[in-house]
Amino acid sequence: MKRKIAIYARQSIDKKDSLSIETQVEYCRNFINSKPVSNPVEIYCDRGYSGKDIQRPEFQRLLTDIREDAISKIVVYKLDRISRNLLDFTSMYQEFENHNVEFCSVNETFDTSTATGRSMLKISMVFAEMERETIQMRVRDNYYQRIRTDGRWAGGPAPYGYRNARTADGKPTLQIDEKEIEIVKYVFENYAYRANISMGILCKELSAQGYRSRRKNGMFDNVTISRILQNPLYCKADQILYKYYQLRGIHFLNDESAWDGTKSAHIVGKRAGNVNVRKYTNLKEQSIYLTNFDGIVDSMTFINVQDRLERNEQIGKNNMPTNMKEFQGLLKCAKCGYAVKMYNKPKIACYGAKQLHCCDADFSKLNFEKLRADLGAEVQKNLDEVAMELVRNASIQKQKRERIAELEKEIDNLLEIAAKGGDVAETIYQKVEHKQKEITEIEMDLSMNRRNTDKLHIEHSIPIKYSRFNDERKKAVCTELIRRIDLSENGDMKVHWKL
Repeated sequence: MKRKIAIYARQSIDKKDSLSIETQVEYCRNFINSKPVSNPVEIYCDRGYSGKDIQRPEFQRLLTDIREDAISKIVVYKLDRISRNLLDFTSMYQEFENHNVEFCSVNETFDTSTATGRSMLKISMVFAEMERETIQMRVRDNYYQRIRTDGRWAGGPAPYGYRNARTADGKPTLQIDEKEIEIVKYVFENYAYRANISMGILCKELSAQGYRSRRKNGMFDNVTISRILQNPLYCKADQILYKYYQLRGIHFLNDESAWDGTKSAHIVGKRAGNVNVRKYTNLKEQSIYLTNFDGIVDSMTFINVQDRLERNEQIGKNNMPTNMKEFQGLLKCAKCGYAVKMYNKPKIACYGAKQLHCCDADFSKLNFEKLRADLGAEVQKNLDEVAMELVRNASIQKQKRERIAELEKEIDNLLEIAAKGGDVAETIYQKVEHKQKEITEIEMDLSMNRRNTDKLHIEHSIPIKYSRFNDERKKAVCTELIRRIDLSENGDMKVHWKL
């Protein structure tokens, strides 16, 4: 049985300047008939499919026939009809060769039965992919230009609290849903400022109050709440929010001067991170623009929420109920550095000694409750310092401004050196960038006037009494204040503080 000659045609969309599938097939038939052949001809057509990948039904059928050695030659009108991806084409062309299948393009006038044709094929494929990437870039740039200019909603379903709408001049926008937006405000205010709060608690409270999500069952879950809390779309885009995202390396589509708090901000581009937990973990490949509708949450509240989300993610399982109380995840053996755990309540032991047998530390004679009391005394001293910060806050603000002046002077000096050129210029510019980042961080702190009491979610009142906190609150405060606690066999503790 003679092997077939395959004609492959593809058209992603039907438009005036696009060659129809029927015309492509006609050109291919004329090409085949220009040389006397007796092989049967089979036509494979994919209508409405892009050439960016090979997931096309008729093309997959063609590949199946090739693998069954039923095809002797493939004829296409133009190379990009079969693929616009160089990697995909290189792989499929290798398969063509393995099954002795010739490849011909009518428009590029090459035939892989010759060495010249094979060379021209590879060169043409490089240009086909370049064209595809250029088109992608042009489409993206046009898209960014539109949203940057008029702040239109970038598309897709409206987030919770909003409805899709149009502006007076017909531009896509979002309109507040009064009932849902009250839930959004409640979620932000409580997660930002309540001491003993979690997404799980918020879900239970909202359900108990009769509020419904957009899920089929109407229930709120951690994913729903997390998506609300992470989205800058709800935030009033002011100078503080600008500095927050500037520190995270995002690309801005609007000038800094436009960030005046009258509109909200929306992130577009490739999203990295866990979509269910930290949607906007890495912002290097993302852009942010000012929308044509208002935000409803102030920037300080939004940033406090982001800080808390980040801390809670880092804490992870350490926030789960445990016999180790506030020591969970913090207590380490001073000898080997491994964790100290509670294996037989209330006795604690070194993981390195108990499980790995690489340490001889013995904590069996230590009183766990006494250790808690000793830690409480140390934490109280630190909280006393936090309380004093409330008193000397004005002085701290002055020190921060003086630090900014010092950094700006250092930057000027470095730039003068860099202007002279030389091999060290690149290193100097890196130092300038580092110092500028520090200035931005200080400016954001000054703008928000954030205090350690805010970070700890405790009242701005004096005195701050650690002994009055419940176990859950003590644990949360210790996690915020302490990096680790090194425990010696005699019960001495060396606390490494964060603040």
